[in-house]
Amino acid sequence: MRISDRIGQLEESATFAVTEKAARLKEQGVDVVSLTAGEPDFDTPEHIKDKAILAIKSGFTKYTASSGIAKLREAIARKLKRDNNLDYKPSDVLVSCGAKHSLYNIIQAICNEGDEVIVPAPYWTSYPEIIKASGAKAVMLQTHTSDGLKLTPNAIKKHITNKTKAILLNSPSNPTGAVYYAKELEAIAEVLSDYDIFIISDEIYESIIYDGLRHISIASINNKIKEKTIVINGVSKAYAMTGWRIGYAVGPKDVINVAARLQSQSTSNPSSISQYAAVAALDGEQSFIGKMVKEYENRRNYIINRIKSISNISYIKPEGAFYFFIRIADFFGRTLDGRTISDSMSFSECLLEHSNVATVAGVAFGADEYVRLSFSTSMDNIIKGLDRFEKFLKNIST
Repeated sequence: MRISDRIGQLEESATFAVTEKAARLKEQGVDVVSLTAGEPDFDTPEHIKDKAILAIKSGFTKYTASSGIAKLREAIARKLKRDNNLDYKPSDVLVSCGAKHSLYNIIQAICNEGDEVIVPAPYWTSYPEIIKASGAKAVMLQTHTSDGLKLTPNAIKKHITNKTKAILLNSPSNPTGAVYYAKELEAIAEVLSDYDIFIISDEIYESIIYDGLRHISIASINNKIKEKTIVINGVSKAYAMTGWRIGYAVGPKDVINVAARLQSQSTSNPSSISQYAAVAALDGEQSFIGKMVKEYENRRNYIINRIKSISNISYIKPEGAFYFFIRIADFFGRTLDGRTISDSMSFSECLLEHSNVATVAGVAFGADEYVRLSFSTSMDNIIKGLDRFEKFLKNIST
């Protein structure tokens, strides 16, 4: 018996793979510093947990409407108006089991076999695989350091064909931390307004942004662009609720309705308890976010001061999210204990084996010259990890 060709070609998430390898070493008693995590290291705020407990005690533990409870869809609509200047009705919202699930639903809903989706590289590891699962083709658009590893209007024009169904936009970006400014989004919107393609705007890191910058959704640029845009977001990053699995998609009603039908025949509703808690997150006290982001910014600034003096590496200063994307290609071809470092994967493996520091190889993000370091971990871990990282680089430099 043969498995599905379409699903069989999907690759395992590289972030999960390296995290699992580091976890196995930890279980063996190895002092591993993991700089791989894609989730806040803060605890979910108490008032959110209290609402979840209330939901359990009050018996709110049954099936809900497949697309999410009315109170949560209303809270999401209020949040979009309050934070993003976007007017949507609750019926324009689909609540799913995490932002990844939201993205999967939308890609499945809009793509046909042979369609193309433009994906700017570096990209989040799951984008190409989710597109493959729909039968569509991910068309990689390589960004450049001169542009801050961000999309440009001219590059977009060159990659649009008669098969293009959508383009992905991720701001703030995983893995680079790049943030798109208003003028950049306006220029991109001007180009895309001439084409009949969707814009999928992944805004899951919108609250984690630095240097006094403000997140802007491309859907807020003008109504013409809004009509083409599906916004993907959730509560996982802003409220340290990764395990609660609540994400959402909002956009054109026909797209949302089709995605909702798909969800009704697959997972059905997200956890009732998590939905109840998410209402409290969106409508409740928001000061937790600012405190968390301030701590991330302190960590980011510390790392900048540490690595700016290290030879043969470079990076784009992250203005959002909690990652450093560090170029390590100058170390390719060097050896350590008889092992040659030839690419980002061998670099990450060698770093883990010799220095007990776990990172994610850039090849997983479509950028083999880089590795990703997460600073969503304690300052103690960051200091220890950077000490080992710097020593490792010196060892392979000699």
